[in-house]
Amino acid sequence: MGIDIIIQNQIHEKIELAYGDAEDTLVKYRANAPAGSLLSGLHAHADTMFNTSQLNVLLDELANMSADDDKEAELLTALRKAAETAIRRNGYLWFSGD
Repeated sequence: MGIDIIIQNQIHEKIELAYGDAEDTLVKYRANAPAGSLLSGLHAHADTMFNTSQLNVLLDELANMSADDDKEAELLTALRKAAETAIRRNGYLWFSGD
């Protein structure tokens, strides 16, 4: 079980797997995210996809988050880089839940 974070281009072709099996850490962030935030809308057992407009909001949310350990820091860095890549490519960030 896990959540893979996948960058897609404008026509939904997979560019790269940005992070595999992020479920444990994302569950924590999702549980602590304010109601109505993008992170609060992530689903652990289904797919969630953000477009470039939503990714700009996600970057703002990530800027206000801090990591408690190395695993969380790695995930936050991967999320920021993946969101920035998807924005540059006019693409999407796909969270593929199990």
